[in-house]
Amino acid sequence: MAKRKNKGARAAANAAPLQQPAVVATWNEYMGQGELQDFQRLMADLGFEEYFPSKTKCRQALKTVWVNIPDFLHAVNTGQPVYHFPNEHELSRYTVKSRKFYPKNYIPKGSPLRQLLAHILGGKSRRNHDDSGLAVTMGALSLTDW
Repeated sequence: MAKRKNKGARAAANAAPLQQPAVVATWNEYMGQGELQDFQRLMADLGFEEYFPSKTKCRQALKTVWVNIPDFLHAVNTGQPVYHFPNEHELSRYTVKSRKFYPKNYIPKGSPLRQLLAHILGGKSRRNHDDSGLAVTMGALSLTDW
C-alpha cells in the first residue's frame, strides 16, 4: 500500500514556479548576456565618460557608485539623468522609504549588481570604513522589487 502525500506536499508539488519580479526581468533585458559591451553601456549610462577596456575595470569603478537600481532602470528607459546618492547611508534611507528594492537572491554570479550591492536594512556595511565610522569608497545599488 502506497503512502499518501499530505496536502501541503501536494500543493507544493503542483505549485507554479515563482515568477521573477519585474525589476529583475527589466535588468536582465538591459544587461543582456553580460558581455564587455553590456558593461561598457552600463558605465556610460551611469555617467562615466572614460573608456573601460575590461569587465574588471568596470567592476572596480562600480565600487564608487551609489544608485537605486529600479530608479536607474527607469531613468535609462525614459532618457532621464541617473541620480547618484552621495553615500551608502543616503541610498539606504531612500530605498527603505521608497520601498524600491532589488531582490538580492536574483543576482547571478558575475553580475555587476554584486559590485553595486549596498547594505540596506541596518547593521554594519559590508564595505570598508575609516576610523571615524564613515564609509569610504563604497559602491552600491539598492535592491528591491517594483
